Amino acid sequence: MNKKLVTIKRENIDENKIQGFIQGESDSLILLNYVYDFNLDGLMVLRKKDISKIESTDTDDFQTKLLKSEGVYSKINFNVDYNLSSWQEFFEDAIKKHKYFIVEEEEQESPEFTIGKIMALQKESITMKYFTGVARWLDELEKIQFSDLTSCQVGNNYLNVYEHYFEKQNV
Repeated sequence: MNKKLVTIKRENIDENKIQGFIQGESDSLILLNYVYDFNLDGLMVLRKKDISKIESTDTDDFQTKLLKSEGVYSKINFNVDYNLSSWQEFFEDAIKKHKYFIVEEEEQESPEFTIGKIMALQKESITMKYFTGVARWLDELEKIQFSDLTSCQVGNNYLNVYEHYFEKQNV
């Protein structure tokens, strides 16, 4: 596997570029160790059909050197292993390793962002119990169709802070 920083564009989904180190891919999904502002920020899975371009630019090469000089690069686990053959397969692996997830349905007329726990995994969807920005768990469950899912994040700083909060609250 190439251990180079790459930039990913998803022109029809998001005008912002995504930087990361590719950890694995299948025909339908790609797994990145996401890099944001020179910090490792967990794992991100993207739906490949949304990707308009993947490149490793001179900027990416230079920033890799910066990540190495700052000691960030040495913290990357290049041995991450998830089954990426489908969203269902990914989630079957991921729920064994992660407690909280961020899933996005970015193609919706009103893009959806769901953060919480996976309560059920079905053939075509996941059902999540989710919480608000003030860490209030909602009673209703959210069912997310795999066909609508564009990205998933696990183990990122945002989720880790909420996870620590919930652990302190014994939630």
